[in-house]
Amino acid sequence: DNILRAIRIVKSPLEIRLMRRAPAANVAAIDTVIRSVRAGASHAELRRAYEAEAARLGNRPVFLTVDRVSSELADDRVRDGQTFFVDGVSHYRHYHGDYARTVFVGEPTRAAREAAAAMRHAWGVVRERLRPGLRYSELVRIGRDAVRQGGYDVAIGFGPHSVGLAHTDEPCEDAGGFYRKSDLVLQPNMVLSVDCPVLATGIGGSGHMEDLMLITADGAAPIHPLTDGVVQV
Repeated sequence: DNILRAIRIVKSPLEIRLMRRAPAANVAAIDTVIRSVRAGASHAELRRAYEAEAARLGNRPVFLTVDRVSSELADDRVRDGQTFFVDGVSHYRHYHGDYARTVFVGEPTRAAREAAAAMRHAWGVVRERLRPGLRYSELVRIGRDAVRQGGYDVAIGFGPHSVGLAHTDEPCEDAGGFYRKSDLVLQPNMVLSVDCPVLATGIGGSGHMEDLMLITADGAAPIHPLTDGVVQV
């Protein structure tokens, strides 16, 4: 219900403690997945590694997207020279972590390296600009401007969403028969993600990075440890 979704956007001190706990375990589980990446590994193996580590750390896994695919029916294998992302969601007592990183398996293509650089640059700019009073739509504009002003010719998507008791923890609005996220105004004690997927094709794979940020009185701070957006294995 939208009323309940609106109420739970701003987190209480207890909820913020739970939100620190859940994403920390989720990040550690994703890091375990990345350490297990090698040419020939199956997506099923990566999902099992994520689920086992998330559970060991007290979280309940929800999904792991590998190279744009969330379905467990697809079981591709990792290839040398491939670029792909892993995006994991798990929760602790129903409070969610959401974290994504891009993996270079060996030496990436030039296009993949440029796309990853654009993604990291833009998310860094958006992250530094986060503060109460900004709307979701303004964050999208800031990200697109950062890509252009950084001199990158790469399509990057920017998708802000609140995270908490659900993976997307916010009101929706009717847009002519389908529902979309409301254009929310950031408030202190919101926990925010801004998805930054690479939309360009032909780069030798896929790219994405995502962190959770706690909106503060005058800015924002990461709610879990920050690491490099791209890992080469």
